[in-house]
Amino acid sequence: MASRVEVTYFTDPYCSWCWATEPMLYRMRETFRDQVRIRYVMGGLVRDMAEFYDALNDIRTAAQVVPHWRMVSQRSGQPIDEGLWLELDDPHFSTWPACIAVKAAFLQGEEIGERLLRRFRRAALTERRNISQREVQEELAREVEGLDLARWRVDLENGRAARAFEEDLEECRRYGVTGFPTLLFRYVGSVAVPGAQRPVLVVGHRAYATYREVLRRLAPTLKEHPPRAIEELLRIYGPLTTRELAEIYGRDLPGMREAMEALEREGRARRIPVPGGEFWASPTASPEPAESDPRLQN
Repeated sequence: MASRVEVTYFTDPYCSWCWATEPMLYRMRETFRDQVRIRYVMGGLVRDMAEFYDALNDIRTAAQVVPHWRMVSQRSGQPIDEGLWLELDDPHFSTWPACIAVKAAFLQGEEIGERLLRRFRRAALTERRNISQREVQEELAREVEGLDLARWRVDLENGRAARAFEEDLEECRRYGVTGFPTLLFRYVGSVAVPGAQRPVLVVGHRAYATYREVLRRLAPTLKEHPPRAIEELLRIYGPLTTRELAEIYGRDLPGMREAMEALEREGRARRIPVPGGEFWASPTASPEPAESDPRLQN
């Protein structure tokens, strides 16, 4: 089925509010499936920490990011390890190398790019790994299924990925995007819908209800699917946090954690503990997906 709404997602691998938005994006993807296409634009959050100033949050230094990341974790329920910023010792730290490495993966297709971006986010936000360092990027890239590592390296070294990132920065300037996350919703369906011609720009971290409202306004006949069985989701999307699963299934955080712990005891899910929470992954020997699980229903 051809996509009917395109969502341009302006983001950065290090952005904590983008990490906090992951649950809503997974719910959008699972609910609307291939009716909605998400395309990623890297925004380059920090070009040079020595020249950086976030006026909204009054952040100038790496140390000042620590309480900000802690606050984002507390408010969103997403696990975050803010200790990364206590370990950064480069006064000219930049998120741009990570953005360029992600663009090199997107040159191999949207799915490959999404996988590396997700792995980078997990590494930076929950594992204290400096994804701007080439050796760290190499280690993470090796974990991404389907990524042609040799081609990825060539695109980093020949400037092709850097040029793709420059095009992303130009797109940010064209739409006046200076903060992340920012999502631009555009109707791209073949059937004319009154009032759907004008794109809708949504700035900042928002509840899923906001994104759903925009999608329904642009394409009222979008079909909403119920979430698939948990084992299937973990195979499709890879490890998911408790907060992400709670959003997908419309559960509160304690109830979702209790349900996942029950699945863990049955050998149907594997816990990956991280500071502030946990991811859940498929067990080493994954059973066939169940048709449904009543513990994951409202």
